[in-house]
Amino acid sequence: MVTQLTTSRLRLLLSGLLCLAISSKASAFQPGVAKPVSDVELRERIVRAMRDGCAYLKARQKPNGSWTAGPGARWGDTPVGNTSVAILALINNDFPVDSEPIRRGLSYLRSLPPDQPGDRYAVYEASLMIMALCAVDDMRMDRDRITRLVRAMEATQSTDQHSSGMWGYKLVGRGIDRPGSNSEDNSNSQYAILALRDAAYVGIEIDQDIWKRAHEHWLNAQLPNGAWAYRNDQKEARGSMTAAGLSTLAITSRMLQEDNDVDPDGKPDCCVPHPPAEAFEKGRRWLGQNNVFSVNANPGNPNWHYYYLYGLERAGRLGNVRFFGKYDWYRAGARYLVTAQKGDGSWNDRSTPDPTLSTAFALLFLSKGLSRVVVNKLDYISEGDKEEVEGDWNRHPLDVPNLIEKVDGLEGWPPRLTSQVLALKRLNEDNAVSDMNQAPVLYISGKDALQLTDQHVKWIREYIDEGGFVFAVANCQGGSFDTGFRQLVERMFPDGDASLQRLQSDHPVYRSEYAFPNAEAVELYGVDFGCRTAIIYSPEDLGCLWQKWMKYDPPGRNPGLPPRIERATRIGINVLAYATGREPPVKLNEDRKSGKGRKSQIERGLTEIAQLRHSGGWDTAPKALGNLLEALSETVGMGVSPQRRTIPITLDELRRFPLVYMHGRYGFRLSQQERDALRDYLSRGPVLIADACCGAPRFDRSFRDLMSQIFPEHPLQPIPVDHELYSDAIGHQIDQVKLRKLVPAGVGESLESRTETTPPILEGIEIDGRYVVIYSRYDISCALENQASLACDGYVEKDAMRLAVNIVLYAMLQDVSWKAVLEGSPSPTP
Repeated sequence: MVTQLTTSRLRLLLSGLLCLAISSKASAFQPGVAKPVSDVELRERIVRAMRDGCAYLKARQKPNGSWTAGPGARWGDTPVGNTSVAILALINNDFPVDSEPIRRGLSYLRSLPPDQPGDRYAVYEASLMIMALCAVDDMRMDRDRITRLVRAMEATQSTDQHSSGMWGYKLVGRGIDRPGSNSEDNSNSQYAILALRDAAYVGIEIDQDIWKRAHEHWLNAQLPNGAWAYRNDQKEARGSMTAAGLSTLAITSRMLQEDNDVDPDGKPDCCVPHPPAEAFEKGRRWLGQNNVFSVNANPGNPNWHYYYLYGLERAGRLGNVRFFGKYDWYRAGARYLVTAQKGDGSWNDRSTPDPTLSTAFALLFLSKGLSRVVVNKLDYISEGDKEEVEGDWNRHPLDVPNLIEKVDGLEGWPPRLTSQVLALKRLNEDNAVSDMNQAPVLYISGKDALQLTDQHVKWIREYIDEGGFVFAVANCQGGSFDTGFRQLVERMFPDGDASLQRLQSDHPVYRSEYAFPNAEAVELYGVDFGCRTAIIYSPEDLGCLWQKWMKYDPPGRNPGLPPRIERATRIGINVLAYATGREPPVKLNEDRKSGKGRKSQIERGLTEIAQLRHSGGWDTAPKALGNLLEALSETVGMGVSPQRRTIPITLDELRRFPLVYMHGRYGFRLSQQERDALRDYLSRGPVLIADACCGAPRFDRSFRDLMSQIFPEHPLQPIPVDHELYSDAIGHQIDQVKLRKLVPAGVGESLESRTETTPPILEGIEIDGRYVVIYSRYDISCALENQASLACDGYVEKDAMRLAVNIVLYAMLQDVSWKAVLEGSPSPTP
């Protein structure tokens, strides 16, 4: 019996019977050639490194809750800064605020005097304390302390003509105007700005002059080659200070947005150009040079290696860039860090006599750089060696970053979300789809007509085929972008199988996060493809208003502007929620992999699975079966034809295949001849596998009606959770699965989905001890395509694939032609 077979024996039998193909992975190995670390393997090593690093920090905490850097450290023996940075590292590694080490660390910080006399705190210490307390975000406990430190920080900023906009080591307050009296430098200055940014984000008002002086300082201090030095009187370019300059300008640029382009009614002029971004372009170009970029050392300075790496992370993340030059900064840094970690979980360099500080910096790099990338903003202009920071693709440079910043922290979304720029010039035939798949949403915007090659169009279409989503917005009243984007859609779907249509008010996007009672006033167009709308286009310049978003509106803002910003950001968030289901994939995860390279030819002797054609959306998930067949090959090395066969429901067609598969979204009916053919076919031994795409109720009703007509004496019944179908004797051991369900909502209420862990839920029709029909009323097919949306009731992708693999293996084992083999007869020779 099947239940008595071991997994290895079962797989061996399957191997012989189905003419198993040898795994291509084995043949790809070349002796003597180092195997590159895959993203999945790198992520696993990062997670282990973060776990071990956090364990080291926990072990180093003092009885009073503090951490110290040890004698001779740059911050001396004072533990304020080290305690603060350790708390920041643990929080960003998902330690709860009420966990024991953070609670003890906070108790220590809160025990310190709340005032700021003379040089009680260094600027570094005060900055890190502000950042730690803001990360905890308990304003009931900490508002007064943060405010006092912020006011002291504001008062300490130099206004002297030689060092205006800078900070030195001592938190002394303004009034000392002699040049160099507080030893102002760019390192202290960046930490002050980081702290003030975090304070502003928890609602503490910051003097706008602070941002202006700092912004002007960093622009003026940039060296001709694009780098920054440690002090104004120095010319030695440093990697750590260049990273500081890029991240500081990213902050001050956001804080200094002005509303000069807003009319009396609060409507902005979306065609007014933004200030040039030359400083960013020059700084990134210097940092990305072949003879400069490094993760093994601080360029231009032998000291403060881990301090530089944390600065590099901030420059990349706050600047929304994945590359400096040709270097993928996070992957490069992460590969270094997982190798450099010591056996006790710590990191260290010669600049720091104690590993606590370096370990905290390393953990901050790994955790924050591992932020989930929600959106790739497409740079379709840059060519050659130069990347254009400005241009039609980037008319509103802060549009997507601001939108993601607003999403980050919303209830129901995972923490640490980000966006990045994807330049078409970096893509080639081998990496295009996989690089696009770094984010679930590809954002395209502009004013002018898109100039994309046929190859570019092909890549975007393949990205959509693999589960990607395109969000497009016309800038500055659209110009020729509107016509160009509509033509792009036609080029992607030349056969007319999908087209851009106005979304109706009942579309889920209008309720995916916020409910829009007057959805007709929100003009969105979409392309329905497969299980969902895969492209959404706004002819309204939403990005212009995202650009204006600030966490807290500045003083004097036109009262007509915030409601416009709120509406635009809510529309944008709704699109992202619809596209991602509020679950953007984790970084360095290869679950969303391209099917590129899958064999298209039918190999002789391989078993085929046929998909049934019917009138209820039979081709809703056209890639699902192919992805399943690939997973079967990876699971047991099964020789299953990678080419999908679709057939009409006739007995002549059906009996060519050992099992058949169907799905759909809509109601359907089969003719009497089709019903007779299907009953005759299933009575001979094969199996029908079916599911309702996205849990579609119309398909579900039609399928149940069909089964009652074909097998009136054998109703659909739940398959018991202890059935062998769910066991590792078949394929995977499946005791629990994650099932996403839409929570019922009233008219005008926003959509909400709930993911619950449950035993698998399948139904079947059992005849003579075997299931001839296996059915899921919850979605499997759309999940197999990575196409499931927020409004999709069904299994999450990983569990859908495991279930589908087991269902197919079980179905094949039920065919009467297999019984002799399974009961001990010799298996055929491959």
